[in-house]
Amino acid sequence: MNHNRVAAVLLAAAVLCASVLPSQTAFGAGLLTLEEAVAKATEQSSELGEARIQMNAKVIELSQAQAAVNHQAEKDFSLFAKPHSLSKDLELKLKVPTARKQLNEAKRELAGKELALRAEIEKLYEGAMQAMEYEALVLRKWNDAKKSAEDAEKLVRFKVKMQEEADKAKEAFAKAESELKLARLALKAAKLQLGEKLGIDPESDFSLGLEPSYAVLTQEQMWRFISHAEKNDFTLYKDTEARKLAEEKVIVTRRLYASKFGQNEMRLIEAMYSSPSMDYELFMANYDILLEDIKRKWEGIFLIPIPFLPIILPIPKVILQGEYDGLRYFDDIRYSLPVSMLEQDKARLKERDTRGKLVNKIKKSFLDAKGAEESYAQALKQADRVREELEAARKKHAVKWITDEELAKSVQASEDADKAAMTGYYAYKSALSALNLASAGAVDAALKPGVLPYQDIDDGLAPMGEPPADPNAAKRLVGSWSVKEAVEGITSELTVKAPKELGATHFALVTWDGKPVGLKVPIDGKVTHISTVFGDMSQLKIELYKDNTVLASVVPEGNGSTGTLTIEASGREE
Repeated sequence: MNHNRVAAVLLAAAVLCASVLPSQTAFGAGLLTLEEAVAKATEQSSELGEARIQMNAKVIELSQAQAAVNHQAEKDFSLFAKPHSLSKDLELKLKVPTARKQLNEAKRELAGKELALRAEIEKLYEGAMQAMEYEALVLRKWNDAKKSAEDAEKLVRFKVKMQEEADKAKEAFAKAESELKLARLALKAAKLQLGEKLGIDPESDFSLGLEPSYAVLTQEQMWRFISHAEKNDFTLYKDTEARKLAEEKVIVTRRLYASKFGQNEMRLIEAMYSSPSMDYELFMANYDILLEDIKRKWEGIFLIPIPFLPIILPIPKVILQGEYDGLRYFDDIRYSLPVSMLEQDKARLKERDTRGKLVNKIKKSFLDAKGAEESYAQALKQADRVREELEAARKKHAVKWITDEELAKSVQASEDADKAAMTGYYAYKSALSALNLASAGAVDAALKPGVLPYQDIDDGLAPMGEPPADPNAAKRLVGSWSVKEAVEGITSELTVKAPKELGATHFALVTWDGKPVGLKVPIDGKVTHISTVFGDMSQLKIELYKDNTVLASVVPEGNGSTGTLTIEASGREE
């Protein structure tokens, strides 16, 4: 296939259209690129403006949450501090993680809306481009029909042609004129839709230009799209963050129980929680035993001797029980831990379901794109074949081997094939845009300039199966990190568990630009700092050392007080 010639068909039409568009000055003459159109739409979008305001509000709310927690810590550290209920403690412990989750979701939501707006503008821009190119094709046909009608009239005057032939030429010209009018109306409507979204006058003297591009759609590429979407899809991100917060709530609740009632009371619960599979009936039985043990501690009487008198005063324990001691600590959420665990399981199931639906949606969108790709490839193949036949017909016509009517049929077949290729191209681009939106923008990085090389495309019929094995998976090591309060509300401690295979002897906490946060400590040691430093671990890095040699610098994964450390092969000693 002559790719340069097909590219010329897609580009020259837009250039030709620019020369016949009405001349006005609301926007200014010149080429309006797709990126400029997206930028203008972004400026005009009230939805994006509201999303930015929402994001800024969440920044303030996070600052307020951090300030509220610090303020409460100061009050709790005073001599006149009052105890809290479980609900109050949970509110304080989860206030910052919840606010941070909402901020991160607002950021992701803004990015998702920007991607959706870009997809919408691409559709409108490409629709206008298609209308312009179609108008250019019809204009060429109109010019040819006009010339044929004028030539036929001249030949009739010179008695070379019959009037009947001239009348047919006039009819063809009238038909071409009607087609041109319809094409220009369609172009005007397409420009109106685009201009309305961009906030510019659709009658302005501007042209559009978009170089042809394509994507290599293979099974391997599809799994790359899926992998990208799993990291960037907004709906999945929300469900993942909800699952992380639910897990954090369980961790915080367990720690509050242990702090209030003691590790010894929690031993049965902790043992069950750590088991690979949870028996909820047995767990609830043990939980009720825990509640009974807590209740029993405040039953009965205290025997208090009276100084200097042989009297022992019996006082019911319940009289000395504080506002939030014993079962009173739970207030109205006595079953907070089991409820939190059920919410955690529910969040995990929802995340898994959302992930499965996302994968299936991308697969479906990928197959739609493959179908559009095949149709476009066949249209290109047909356009190339018909164009070659037209060139041969013109040579035959030059030596009178075929008639004018036979040449006209070849010309019409070529025009129809070019229209079909143009229609196929924009249907293909529309399918790619839908796939790009479904995969959270993954297709953008896979686009290549030029016309689809239809001889080399994958048929897409191979079984999708499972994702290909990650060649670096065997070399990837996973550790963990954990943050616990040292002085409640004031300082916390970071501990790290590095994979034994790594051979790390020390670790240090640093900022993104490498500034130390505390000192380098032994791998089984702790980094102690004010609690707010550990508020967002994703904004920090953990450096793992072997003596004085840095083995890896890892961004902690996870939310709240625990998470993982994924060490890639390229980031460690071999």
